[in-house]
Amino acid sequence: MQTRVETIVLPDGVRMVHHAADLPRAAWDALTGPGDFWLTCRWLDVVEATAGVPMAYLWTERAGRPVACLATATATAAVPWALGRPDVLLRLAAKSQLPGAAEFLAGLPGEPTEQLMPTLLAGGRHTGSTRMLCGPDATPADVTALAAAAEELGRRAQAATVCYLYLDEHDRALADVLTRRGYRHFTTGEYCSLRVPPDGFDGYLAALPRKRRQAVTADRRRIQAADVTVTAEALAQSDLDRFAELESGLLAKYGIDLRPPQLLPLLRQLRDGFGGDAFAMVARAEGEVRGFALILRHHDTWYARQTGYDYAYQQRTGAPLYFELLYYRLVEEAAAAGVRAIHYGLGSADTKRSRGCTSTEQRCHLLFLSGQRQGAPA
Repeated sequence: MQTRVETIVLPDGVRMVHHAADLPRAAWDALTGPGDFWLTCRWLDVVEATAGVPMAYLWTERAGRPVACLATATATAAVPWALGRPDVLLRLAAKSQLPGAAEFLAGLPGEPTEQLMPTLLAGGRHTGSTRMLCGPDATPADVTALAAAAEELGRRAQAATVCYLYLDEHDRALADVLTRRGYRHFTTGEYCSLRVPPDGFDGYLAALPRKRRQAVTADRRRIQAADVTVTAEALAQSDLDRFAELESGLLAKYGIDLRPPQLLPLLRQLRDGFGGDAFAMVARAEGEVRGFALILRHHDTWYARQTGYDYAYQQRTGAPLYFELLYYRLVEEAAAAGVRAIHYGLGSADTKRSRGCTSTEQRCHLLFLSGQRQGAPA
């Protein structure tokens, strides 16, 4: 029999547990909307199993039910996630000339890792749309209480900073609270998503500019000429070893050395933990899997999670597998399933916009917990 974990009560009535398994899961998940997949309890389970850092989950409640929630993780300079660290992200943002980043970097009184790490990551340990979950009964006092509790957790962990790495530009209520509490911010990227037309690919194609429509039509002709077949299949039926091999090849193109045996555990966890809410778009040609895109479902929204390609095959045939898997066929499948939007996340925003996506700016809001480190400009 499972031992019941006692919830810790912090000042201002904030509740806390350290494991997602101990959350009031149904009530927490009830606060998630279509864009909040990465804050659902089952995804938090995945993060806990793979992140290797202390987690804490905070919420305020009314009449015994959560009304506002915040996921946090404490990260040191030893964590390997480049896009989940404010020090690395600040350097990348400044190099990419994202708004406010160069000024923020120049204003630091020392080297970014020394100044910004360790950090208390607030809003979830994922890339894009880090935020609080707030229900209709949440008030500004709930948001303030959770922000204050996260800062206190950071102090207890001897963190240098608290940060919300990817707060969406439209999340103004939380941004206003953080600004009043002394947070400074810089832009960290653009989060992309695509509205799925009810009539599927025909509506998708019609909404593109004329030159882009011609390019898309040419893409699909190349797929046909290469005799590529694309199917949607459950992960339980998929060749995960081949997926890991293809994903490893993709990551290597970006200088990330993760071998197939390192990638397989997450693929298996998604297969076992998400059931019918995880599937893959799979491209086959000449009897082999040549590409895949792993898709996760949440409400009426799909999330593109992982992908990989046989680059030797693509170079030989010119088949544009990325666009066919993640846009053209995926839009067809999404419309047939009644899906309203597909989320593509961060990175390659120009390419994603060229295929019909819209984007919103993401900003890192960061608070220095040690007075002598507060040299960065507002």
